[in-house]
Amino acid sequence: MAANDAQGSLGLYFHEGKDRHGNKSTRVMAITNKHVTSSDTTKDYQFSGRSGAPRQYIRNCGARRFQQVLNETRARIAERLGDTKLYAEKLATLAAKPKSEDEEKAEQDEDDFERKQQDLKRVEKDIVKLGKFLQLLTSTWSDAYQCIIGALDWAPKIANNLDSRCYTRDLGVIALNNKKFKENFQGNYVYLTGKYTRKEINSFFYPNAANPTSFNYPSDHLFKLLGYVDAAGLAHPNFQDVNNNPCFVVAKDGQSTDLTFGRYSELEAYTCSEFDEESWEVAVLNFSKKHGNFSAKGDSGAAIFNAEGKLVALLHSGMPRGMSNHITFGTPGHYVIEVVRKQYPHADFDWVKFA
Repeated sequence: MAANDAQGSLGLYFHEGKDRHGNKSTRVMAITNKHVTSSDTTKDYQFSGRSGAPRQYIRNCGARRFQQVLNETRARIAERLGDTKLYAEKLATLAAKPKSEDEEKAEQDEDDFERKQQDLKRVEKDIVKLGKFLQLLTSTWSDAYQCIIGALDWAPKIANNLDSRCYTRDLGVIALNNKKFKENFQGNYVYLTGKYTRKEINSFFYPNAANPTSFNYPSDHLFKLLGYVDAAGLAHPNFQDVNNNPCFVVAKDGQSTDLTFGRYSELEAYTCSEFDEESWEVAVLNFSKKHGNFSAKGDSGAAIFNAEGKLVALLHSGMPRGMSNHITFGTPGHYVIEVVRKQYPHADFDWVKFA
């Protein structure tokens, strides 16, 4: 898979609770797509659990994503260095400025000077932190073995004919490495800050101020994913847009396009492949031309959620139009949970720490 540059995103975590033999299990698992974890998507995979049995290990960062992180970090350092130059020049200008005889104006200049000093110190600290992070990247993450986060546990073949609903089962479940996750693991949360401001995120989830959703921006920026939208809920949009039309805004956080917002169509999408394979999917349209694609290559496996933090779908593919993804497809969240719980009957998606 590494040779093919196959990459994807982790959708949800769950605590196994009990293993297949009914024994207590402390394992924490992560859900993604079958096509992200397996080169042959037509065969079932399940780790036998036998001592010495070969494992299929999963890495945190492929070559393409690793290079992207390096480039983003270096760009951020360059940006901060530019800020230090700007603040230093402004401080020099303020220091050389004669003190005003106007008491109020002089006080304003002093306040401005202090603020610029604080800004400069903050940016200098950022540069130090980013430098250490870049050093960590190049010294450890560049080693493929250091990037291993777990091993594939179960990945049934991709299928859309398991029952009359014809939903796509494209699932891969990874058993996470305790040492890699235990210290910082917090469960199913999405970190909202970075790409959009609080105001912008509120405007996505609140397109109509007269008919607000139940979304509350968390003070620590960590938005909890909890529960799922059932089949009936998917058919009935829960609020209205700015034109008072029924609307269902969703979001996802994928490794390629990060946090994005889209418009979910309450009508399931019917797809038919060149081999006459039929399926019904959750379809998500791009929020607007201005905001770009809802998803791209590498976002497969990401959780698509609504303003209440409920799982709407698990992203698995897109429909390209020109150079962009016009529509994103996902497997309904209620079906994903149903299938996972058949394999892992004691799966607990509310778990917030490693045992």
